[in-house]
Amino acid sequence: MQQFIRIVLAAAGCLIGWFTLVSPTSAIANTHLVHPGDSIQATVDAASPGDTIVVETGTYRESVKIQTDGLTLRAQGSVILKPRDHGDGQCYLPGHVAGFCVVPADFDPSVGSYTRRVRDVTITGFRIVGFDDGVFGFGTENLKVSRVMAMNNKDYGVASFDGIRTRFTRNATSGSQDAGIYVGDSVEANAVVTNNRSWDNALGILIRHTHKVVVSHNKVWGNCLGVFLLSDIEAGGSGQMTVQHNRVRANNNVCPAFEGFLPDLGGGGIVLAGSQHDIIFHNVVTDNRGNTLFSGGIVLITNTLPNPDGSFDVSKDNLVALNALSGNEPADIVTDAASTPNVFVRNRCDSSIPDGLCSF
Repeated sequence: MQQFIRIVLAAAGCLIGWFTLVSPTSAIANTHLVHPGDSIQATVDAASPGDTIVVETGTYRESVKIQTDGLTLRAQGSVILKPRDHGDGQCYLPGHVAGFCVVPADFDPSVGSYTRRVRDVTITGFRIVGFDDGVFGFGTENLKVSRVMAMNNKDYGVASFDGIRTRFTRNATSGSQDAGIYVGDSVEANAVVTNNRSWDNALGILIRHTHKVVVSHNKVWGNCLGVFLLSDIEAGGSGQMTVQHNRVRANNNVCPAFEGFLPDLGGGGIVLAGSQHDIIFHNVVTDNRGNTLFSGGIVLITNTLPNPDGSFDVSKDNLVALNALSGNEPADIVTDAASTPNVFVRNRCDSSIPDGLCSF
């Protein structure tokens, strides 16, 4: 017993020492209030690493660029962010405007280059309406976006490019002509997309050219495709994703010749196109119906984009287990002939192409 007490006391001493070491950093962090009529951008520019910016209820017409580590931007009450009436090209690219963009200090958008990631930025509670992108992150580490409503933004609702350890949680995205939620272009993303709602976009959730992403407990409906795991012509492919405990239903819109490089999209629930080594587990996938290459409940197919050497990535070495599927057409589970081997275990469904992939 005394030995146990000595261990506890020693651990407590270590904790006290640690808090002593970190307390100076927290002591110098400040909270800034942004009142209606004030500039969010001016407050961001004046803030120091670790500061919190609280934006009070109101409508703000600006595009906000964040390049400082450790900033937290939090909406207090109903805060709506809209573009300026005359346009604003400061955030992201001229002619393409984001509500919030989180990018490195030396980010060169013409080639996507930078020398150091921007770290530990948090954005929470805003309603972002009418931009090209709602939230755009590039070259980030530990970007957290939560409780954001991204409505009717032209391309992406909430998006992370070349980010690591991104967390998108409890957001609502609708009305985007590309993806409501996007994570991509990161070989080791280690990202989490959880407890979001995404509807009436071209793609509900798009995970593209990346590895190690958990997509869980999301509700996705009314898009052309619900959850889309896409490999494309980039080196390294896409895979090692876990898609679990999502509800994916009635993604039956049609997106013709999507983006000019994919064929028609529509009627797909959870779709893997060339993605490998994924786990598709315990999802409820219902009423996704269409007649495109991507249609069906859970779909595993070869990517339609050729690699530079002329080869195509197939969806293989995936585990599809314990999913509940019904009402999907042309079938609850669909695979093409090239997408093998994959493992299907105890999926509750009525139909599959080829036959035999349903356990109940």
